[in-house]
Amino acid sequence: MTSGAPEAPAWALALLREARVARLATADAGGRPLVVPVCYVFDGARCYSAVDGKPKSTRNLRRLKNIADNPQVSLVADVWDEDWRNLAWVIVEGRAEVLASGGEFTRAVDQLVAKYPQYQALGLDRQQGAVVAITPDRVLAWRPPPGSLPGQLRIDPAGAADADLVRESMRRAFGQYRERLAVPTSALEETVADVRTAMARGGAFLARDGETVVGSVRYQLREGHVYAERVSVDPAYRGRGVGAALMRAIEDLARAADYPEIQIGVRASLSANMRFYEDLGYRTRSSAPHPRGADYDMTLSKDLRRAP
Repeated sequence: MTSGAPEAPAWALALLREARVARLATADAGGRPLVVPVCYVFDGARCYSAVDGKPKSTRNLRRLKNIADNPQVSLVADVWDEDWRNLAWVIVEGRAEVLASGGEFTRAVDQLVAKYPQYQALGLDRQQGAVVAITPDRVLAWRPPPGSLPGQLRIDPAGAADADLVRESMRRAFGQYRERLAVPTSALEETVADVRTAMARGGAFLARDGETVVGSVRYQLREGHVYAERVSVDPAYRGRGVGAALMRAIEDLARAADYPEIQIGVRASLSANMRFYEDLGYRTRSSAPHPRGADYDMTLSKDLRRAP
């Protein structure tokens, strides 16, 4: 197994982790191509996709036969939007192998089940099943340059009168977790009054593309650190630097106020979110069982005295 992440921009690796579907291209020994949509997971080094529990004569699938004859494959994850300024894609070119047992096979199945709750119902066959493991040789990525956004991305402080905008941004972003988390997120239950009360403990920022709100974040001023929470990016703007820009705004605020540290809480089950903050220089400080169910609350922190 290859160690370390492939060379690619941070936004591209984030898209590769977060995308819900990709297209896998294989070819047989004679060069005849096949492209199929797949569910997959990226662990930071390799991509894994499995044949689900449907009756497909699992190990006789054409894609698996192709890999046996020709292990060179490509995997494409993309963002589509009718507004072409929001497009993005990542292509992984590499070598594939088929796993049918062993520790790596088991870990891949566990990660796929964690990413896709549907697999918990469908089941992944751990006896007769197969997992395609792709080791990247090269990663290609594209998205429009920042100047292609209508206007410049702007991060503005939010006041109490903006609580409704902060809440709606949060609801758009956290909507993806509605059916995915074993312990439902409380973000979708917050009222405008709840958001306004939370903002009174510190404040919030809004990300705008022109006059359109595309993201938000709240923060609390605590003893010895600033606590960031409810980092929210509209689905069409993910992988375009909005989340990183919001976190930089909080870091700049903390430095200006002589706070030495930023902390943020992340669900352990949201591995893509964990890696996003790790890419920004945050490290795990502590963990604790979630008080409402089967998950862990991870606290990540960044020492601003060391970070530029």
